[in-house]
Amino acid sequence: MRRSSLALAAVVVSGIVVASPAAAALEQTPERGGTVVFGPVGESSCLNPFRDCGGSGPQFGWILTKVLPPAFALGPDFAQRPALVSGATFTRTAPYTLTYTIRREARWSDGVPVTARDFVFTDRAIREHLPPDEFHRMHVRSVRAVDAKTVRVVLKSRYAGWRSLFWFVLPQHVLAGQDLTRMWTDRIDNPKTGKPIGYGPFLVRGSDPGRQITLVRNPNYWGPHKAYLDRLIIRFCQASCLAPPPAEVVASIRKGAVDFTYARDTEIVPDLLQIPDTSVRLHRTNGWEHLDFRLAIDRAQIVQRLWGGVDPSYRPLQSAVALETHGPWDTYVYRPDRARSLLDRAGCRRGADGIYACGGQRLSFRLSTLPTRARQRGIELMQAQLYKAGIEVVLSYGRGTLDQIFAGDFDVVSFSWINVDGFGQKVIYGCGGSANYTGYCQRLVSSDLDQADRIFDAVQRGRVLERADRQLAKDVPVIPLYQIPWVYAYKDTIRDVVPSPDSLFWNAEDWWLDR
Repeated sequence: MRRSSLALAAVVVSGIVVASPAAAALEQTPERGGTVVFGPVGESSCLNPFRDCGGSGPQFGWILTKVLPPAFALGPDFAQRPALVSGATFTRTAPYTLTYTIRREARWSDGVPVTARDFVFTDRAIREHLPPDEFHRMHVRSVRAVDAKTVRVVLKSRYAGWRSLFWFVLPQHVLAGQDLTRMWTDRIDNPKTGKPIGYGPFLVRGSDPGRQITLVRNPNYWGPHKAYLDRLIIRFCQASCLAPPPAEVVASIRKGAVDFTYARDTEIVPDLLQIPDTSVRLHRTNGWEHLDFRLAIDRAQIVQRLWGGVDPSYRPLQSAVALETHGPWDTYVYRPDRARSLLDRAGCRRGADGIYACGGQRLSFRLSTLPTRARQRGIELMQAQLYKAGIEVVLSYGRGTLDQIFAGDFDVVSFSWINVDGFGQKVIYGCGGSANYTGYCQRLVSSDLDQADRIFDAVQRGRVLERADRQLAKDVPVIPLYQIPWVYAYKDTIRDVVPSPDSLFWNAEDWWLDR
């Protein structure tokens, strides 16, 4: 699965999530050894970043980042942190140049240092085997080695998502001359020797088709410490699937088939909470749910009802350009009486059924969304809230919703975006943007978003985005709702689990078993 940038995702979750209370414990020394079984997940047909490994699900990327970590990785704080590189500098004038410093201690599992030649080789491979619209190809003009541990990248233009450019690096010393489209089916290895290869804390030992894939500790890992676990096994669904059925998720951890599981359907939480010696957590991802329409709803109530107030830190999103719970949208509160007053002043009349008509036109809207069981609760809450304001919402669930979105054929639509560095909001909110399905066009916002996509410095970019966000909050082409959560549950013997927004394996090298 190739990383896309802000990708349209048909995923919404609802339910109640409870975090099992953890007793305060004295700090313990991690123990080495043991195996954690994760799953069930959809099976990948390969591990090759240059092939379409359909059905892999997000764990494909999670595996890749543990074996071939990116130059910069998204951390638990939603910030891009140096991983394979120790840092980078950039120029502010043309030619726009990035200079990466590869960590001096970084080396491949066979002992060969990771060098600038590997970056140059990877750039060439991306150009030859990935489509022209892949964001690395779109933005990189050239890559060259300055010395063994320094890489110079010249961009075609200023690009704010530059930290996402090298999301994996290939071993030039073992892959040179190989057909890169035919390698790495059930393992990531040296095609000449068959031995696992990588520079991350884990290596892929191999897979058992239809059953599982096994990661093992990299004995030559150069990071702060070698992985504490001996093995991390990723178990596949019982039948071919993109996402496992909720019942299979619960049964797998209840019966001990897996030690660690996750799901997008938070309605399974009550069942997970009944499993002894199991911690259940809410994981905030970099996906966010929103509505494309111009009506006010009680977002705080929706968040409260969906998660039962159990997680006191959960708040509605208050930004349309960032995953922030404080921002210009916090002035929008649910006031149905105010809405009715405005409608009355505009000459609208409320009918016997409680729905207003303005100029003879009934205030009735289609709310279209994809047919997921989890999403229905939130949508029905919105329907009830808008009825109190005298507005009728007719729910429409159907597979044709995506076609409606792309064609702009909707009154109100609910879907989600995945925020990934490297894809700007200008395509969503900018005039004529390729993903601007509402048709919103405000020239100052378009200008700010275009400028933000060209600013290297994160702080300066944030200021420009905030300015655009304030105008979006005045115009209301979209209503941000909440960050999309995943539920994850694991046995209490697994210690020090810390996920990031885009991977539950963020610190898998730090996991250890308290036996």
